[in-house]
Amino acid sequence: MSARWRWRVRSTLASAIASAHRHRLGARLARPVAQPLIVGYHRVVEDFAAAARTDLPSMLIGRAMFERHVDLIGRHFKFVSLDDIGERIASGSPFTERVAAITFDDGYRDVYEHAYPLLKRKGIPAAVFVVTDLVGRSSWQPHDRLYRLMAKAFAVWDRPQRRLLALLGDLGLPAAQRLDAGATTDSPLRMVSTLMPELSRANVGVVVAGLEAAVGNGFGPAPRTLTWPMLLEMRRAGFVVGSHTEAHASLPTESADTVADDLESSKRTLERHLGEPIAHFAYPGGQFTDAVVEAVGRAGYRFGYTACPHGNARHPHLAIERLLLWEGSSVDADGRFSEDILRCQVHGLWPPIRKCRVRHV
Repeated sequence: MSARWRWRVRSTLASAIASAHRHRLGARLARPVAQPLIVGYHRVVEDFAAAARTDLPSMLIGRAMFERHVDLIGRHFKFVSLDDIGERIASGSPFTERVAAITFDDGYRDVYEHAYPLLKRKGIPAAVFVVTDLVGRSSWQPHDRLYRLMAKAFAVWDRPQRRLLALLGDLGLPAAQRLDAGATTDSPLRMVSTLMPELSRANVGVVVAGLEAAVGNGFGPAPRTLTWPMLLEMRRAGFVVGSHTEAHASLPTESADTVADDLESSKRTLERHLGEPIAHFAYPGGQFTDAVVEAVGRAGYRFGYTACPHGNARHPHLAIERLLLWEGSSVDADGRFSEDILRCQVHGLWPPIRKCRVRHV
């Protein structure tokens, strides 16, 4: 089945599910009132199509599409701050109405430029999880740099999958054994999405160096990040600021000492600059294990956020589910906004069969 037909089937199925939900036939399957909706984004750009020509598409949403998301969610949920949700969860007080919170990962400056003014105008609180080593610096997020290099390799190499797998093998990386030449690695996006959870921070550097030696870099400056004055302004306006580690490492790939140092250092950095305790933490890539969750708690965070419904039975407050969205999350086969698809996602009705693709062991 072609990608276009898969999108058409997706749109048709979502419309049917959304119709059932509107007529209360799917009410028992919908997100319960007791479960808050926490949505996550990364970058909010002026022009999605232009940005997606060079940057990771799944990290992007256009400003106009983002406003559509906000408006639809606002019709079905009451927006509250992440602090409000956290305190309600911690106290065990039941939610009496459907509530939602908006979050942004990584700390890109376009969130300040495009999302922050829109949310402030609408009176909607939000949260930003920042990579502390990159605040105010012209440095690459590891996934962004790897994607640019992967995209160049796919553009200039014949049989790029085979050559990339050979390169990973030559570099002696165990991650190469987890990859094949199938659907999971047939594009730069899928290759990066498959690789990043398997690579430690050091090994990301090894892959980047190997690709630069093979294809060069030749691309422009890194996407700009938030500055400390911007974060302080957003905090004064009611935004919550949390940690997303020091350098966006996939924590399950790192040693216990490295994880502890990273979690504690990023927390101290935020507290020093913002002058208040930091309670919230988001796992890079949503990757966590029992050991990582326990390390987050020992570092002093009260709440942790992942990217799937798996959770953690021993520490539920440290593995709170989020729904990660981007431009393509809510479009039909023709690239048009589909209210039905987005409604299904925010009510927990889509996909019909949910698979957890996140690392927990």
